[in-house]
Amino acid sequence: YDSHLSKTSSVMGAHAGLGVTTLAVASAITGTAMLVKKRREISKAMLEDFPMYILTNHRSAVVTIFGLPLSLLWDGALRLRSHYIKVVKSAPHLHDQRVMTIQEQVKNRPDKNAPLCTARPGWMSVSLSYRTYKKKWDAIAMPLYDILSIDTDNLIVRVEPFVSIGQLTHALNPQGFTLPVVPEMDDLTVGGLINGTGIESSSHKYGLFHEIIAELELLLGDGTVVVATADNEYKDLFHAIPWSYGTLALLLSAKLRLIPCKEFVKLTYTPHTKMESYVEHMRTLSGEYNGDNSETTMFVEGLAYSLNEAVVMAGEFVDKVDVPRGCTNRLSLWWKPWFYKHVQKILSKNQETVEYIPLRDYYHRHTQSLFWEMELMIPIGNNVIFRWLLGWLMPPKVSFLKISQTEMTRQLVEKTHVAQDFLVPTRKMAEFLELAENEFDRIYPLWLCLHDHAPMPGSLLKDPAVPRENGHEMYIDIGVYGLPQCVHDKREDEFDMKKSMKNVIEELRGMDGFQMLYADVFNTREEFEKMFDHKEYRKLRSKYNADGGAFKEVYDKMSVIL
Repeated sequence: YDSHLSKTSSVMGAHAGLGVTTLAVASAITGTAMLVKKRREISKAMLEDFPMYILTNHRSAVVTIFGLPLSLLWDGALRLRSHYIKVVKSAPHLHDQRVMTIQEQVKNRPDKNAPLCTARPGWMSVSLSYRTYKKKWDAIAMPLYDILSIDTDNLIVRVEPFVSIGQLTHALNPQGFTLPVVPEMDDLTVGGLINGTGIESSSHKYGLFHEIIAELELLLGDGTVVVATADNEYKDLFHAIPWSYGTLALLLSAKLRLIPCKEFVKLTYTPHTKMESYVEHMRTLSGEYNGDNSETTMFVEGLAYSLNEAVVMAGEFVDKVDVPRGCTNRLSLWWKPWFYKHVQKILSKNQETVEYIPLRDYYHRHTQSLFWEMELMIPIGNNVIFRWLLGWLMPPKVSFLKISQTEMTRQLVEKTHVAQDFLVPTRKMAEFLELAENEFDRIYPLWLCLHDHAPMPGSLLKDPAVPRENGHEMYIDIGVYGLPQCVHDKREDEFDMKKSMKNVIEELRGMDGFQMLYADVFNTREEFEKMFDHKEYRKLRSKYNADGGAFKEVYDKMSVIL
């Protein structure tokens, strides 16, 4: 019995020891697992959550500390790349060879039902909008970056689609020539401006950017290359390409008209304290009332700082010898105040002012501050100390601003940040200004830029509703960029972007106006087709093999929020 009891006790002790050991091992495993999990959480917080927190809540510091020097390096890299392409890889005489390569890509693509688009990354576009269609469509590599020829005798420059406005002004202005319409940003490409649209302070004389096109070389959806002009067999396609956003054909090259220019712009600033006053001043300067805008001043622009306060600017080309001593304002110098702040100071003095500005400085007067968007990104950017120390780094690249956004900031921008251009007949200008103030809760400044709207057969844009004798009508682009006042006041819930945009678009249609499509499109397809004429556009899509898989429609590309 004692022996049995001893054995039983030994067995029980062994089981107890085994249980303790098992418990210890289990506890160790659990502790290790918890430690691993904790380390993963810490690692995730350090590697993902913390950077997202910094990018979301301290974006201004990120843009200043990292964005500005990275943008400078990026600009330098692009200049080196352009030089390399020009010297080594991509001489203009190789254009036809590059076209043949692109043509083969289109003809031999494996999925003929996949819509076509260029392979240029979406983040490289100047638009702040996010569009993801290139991830799903058949992206065609198009290394077309060259100025192919400059014919000063016939006033024509031939360019490939990815030539930028900066390239053109650097090449043309020293020779005494310029484009009749030079949109503001250096990084805007000719292809984007032709397939979409472009406007500047000379557009009251020359119209939108597409009005300066003389010839288009195009690749159709079936791989056919055609050359379209305003009076050849492809004239219907020539007129329809603008505002088509690459949904009719791929652009291979374009011939653009040139005009002579001078080294300086004489700019007259006229402050106004009544809406009726600055509206009437701009309409008079446009040449609208005399029915002939060919003899009007070269440049006309307005900046509105409230419903009743604005400065109207009128400019003319002048020679350097005609510039009075001490009257030059070199806007591009890094330490200069942002242009819209400079204009606001003139408004506060309420006195007409005349300045003489170098031509390239005038063309890129809003570049340093990206109009006034930089005030949101870098609130101290216009501070005199910041300008002296870091102004030479400004502005950060729009591409960097886009890729540095987190999902949270992107959603916040979509909900609260307005970046829209509305094309309105000048006869409805005052009415739309009041609408914009109410619907967008006092976003100021507003950019005011006139343009001569001509009929565009086959394009999405409808013809002028109240044309002059020449069939044209004077319009004005009202640019609304910034945050509503309630957002500035931390009352974000009071602003409903979709509701405001729908109200504005509905009223805009009733005014015979249009929304520029580089921005977020909040319309349904039905609403979109009420504003833009699709009848002739769809006939051309069928005629030139754009439908049936080769290209989607404009709404499919440009609508961001459905």
